[in-house]
Amino acid sequence: MARMTYVGLPAHGHTNPALPVLRELKQRGHQVIAYNADYFREKMASTGADFRALPNMPSERRISEVVHSPVDASVMFSELSSPLTHFMIDQLERERPDLLIYDSIAMWGYIAARVTQLPQVCFISHFVLDGSLLAIGLGQLARFYGSVLPFIPKLLAWRRSLVREFGAENAEGVTAYADLNIVFTSQAFHPENRFVDERFRFVGPAIDAQTRKGDFPFDQLTEGEKVYISLGTINHLDLSFYEAVFAAFADFPAQFILSAGKNTDLAAIGQPPANFIVRNVVPQLAILQHVDGFISHGGINSVQESLLYGVPLLVVPHHFEQLLNAKRVAQEGAGLLLGGRYPYGRVTPQQLRRALEGVLTTATYRQNAERVGQTLKSAGGTQRAADEIESYLKKKMGAVVPA
Repeated sequence: MARMTYVGLPAHGHTNPALPVLRELKQRGHQVIAYNADYFREKMASTGADFRALPNMPSERRISEVVHSPVDASVMFSELSSPLTHFMIDQLERERPDLLIYDSIAMWGYIAARVTQLPQVCFISHFVLDGSLLAIGLGQLARFYGSVLPFIPKLLAWRRSLVREFGAENAEGVTAYADLNIVFTSQAFHPENRFVDERFRFVGPAIDAQTRKGDFPFDQLTEGEKVYISLGTINHLDLSFYEAVFAAFADFPAQFILSAGKNTDLAAIGQPPANFIVRNVVPQLAILQHVDGFISHGGINSVQESLLYGVPLLVVPHHFEQLLNAKRVAQEGAGLLLGGRYPYGRVTPQQLRRALEGVLTTATYRQNAERVGQTLKSAGGTQRAADEIESYLKKKMGAVVPA
């Protein structure tokens, strides 16, 4: 039995893949402590892990407002990094776990682990961006780096301050990789990437329905085609998108289920058409088993969950990383990309309607979604992730783990 500590990021897209792995490690007899923002307490405690709250975290709504921009998110998390790293160093020096598992963006996890000289595993809940960004296209990449330029002095100053505090060997920046990196996708779906080496294990999505429960009036679903719409937990505050969706599909011959996000005021998005069911939150895994198409923001978890159930996608990315995910969907023929030019997420009702008609009437989109979904299933998921972690402990640390 090993003692493990997980250090997370206060974002559902990063946290959800970790939950079933933590549950599995706990069920295999390991001691697991999990750190995240206090508003993740219930979700993380459901795995059986001993939950500890990270101090002075921004509100969940603030995270939603900022994380849609990689630059804004980097600035915000850089401001949090020093106090959270000192907090985690104190915690780890007292607890002395056998292993620290950290989210790839939770720099306070990897820096604290290096300072305290603990073995580390990195959880990557998105594509490995190092080496993958050229798949975006040179024009989009140039635009992205142009948007970063005004923030470079502040980020460089932050990097220098981390080096002064914790040492250059411990503080690389926002993301630093470990000896073992668990990537929650399949290698077949991941963009071609020469940076990836033997340190990376592609285990596919890790999904546990026990951590994704929710109520929904399934008895209100009608016969005929059904379409699910969601902008995820970060971009759901885009009210103009909902206006476009209502205008596009008010008389469309299908029923629509719209998940507007827990922080969205449903009154603010207006009266939905009669063929819409609108809720703040819905049980996405259950919904995907009833629908014929998914209009998505392109978050990697949503994309992969759709593909696992063979549901073709119409992806409207709202930021840079989601554009990369959307391009992979389109390249694999599992759906269409819409609104992929900067500023992202801007589409007309006419574009939405025409694209959805194409997704629903072309059988190859569903066939390709099922094909890609099979690669995700066969990657191993939760069991494979836990196996890799135990194997790492056995090989590198000589830890005693259950057979």
